[in-house]
Amino acid sequence: MRRLVWTVVVLAVLAGGAYLVDSLMRDQAEQRVAAEVEQAIPGVEQPPDVTIEGFPFLTQVAAGELSSVRLAAPAATVDGLRLEDVVVRVHGVGTTAPYTAETAEMTALVTPDAAEAALGLSGLDLGVRDGELIATASALGLPLDVAMSVRAEGQEVVVDVVGFVLGGFRVDSGELPAEITAQLQGLRIAITGLPATMNLTGATVVDDGIRLEAAGADLALSAAG
Repeated sequence: MRRLVWTVVVLAVLAGGAYLVDSLMRDQAEQRVAAEVEQAIPGVEQPPDVTIEGFPFLTQVAAGELSSVRLAAPAATVDGLRLEDVVVRVHGVGTTAPYTAETAEMTALVTPDAAEAALGLSGLDLGVRDGELIATASALGLPLDVAMSVRAEGQEVVVDVVGFVLGGFRVDSGELPAEITAQLQGLRIAITGLPATMNLTGATVVDDGIRLEAAGADLALSAAG
């Protein structure tokens, strides 16, 4: 009986030590990934929060694949477009070069100011109201609101004009001056920072701007990819 008790104690200590080693190695790996992401994407304003999910970590490394890795950054500017609340989750991540992931998902927010800059809306202020993007200007001496919706298409956000509100009344676009309507045709926001095998799966107007969703498969995770 005493031998059984000591065996249990020893196994518990060994298991605790293994867990500690596993946790330390996981922490080091997460810090390395964060540093490499920060270096690979100059627009990341601070090291992202990296979480290697699944346990044990060392067993995953030995198997050559991490089940899931989550990266979150408050903000990142990629190819001139500022994204906020960026969360990326990659699955089936290879632990040896060339470092690929089987699948990945991303969510991010484009604020009205960032969208306005990307769209080049000269003389128009962009905001959100009642689930629509609203570009505010003036026409015929009256305040003009242009209501717009968004949709995902490949690696672009397509912005569609859905109505105009002039002086408190909704009017048809054909009744407005051409200099107002011309700059609102074919508006697109290119999300050029996405990997080649990743496309937008959703674009939704929310209170804070445009919420993006993207997904892809067979992604190269190296800086060159």
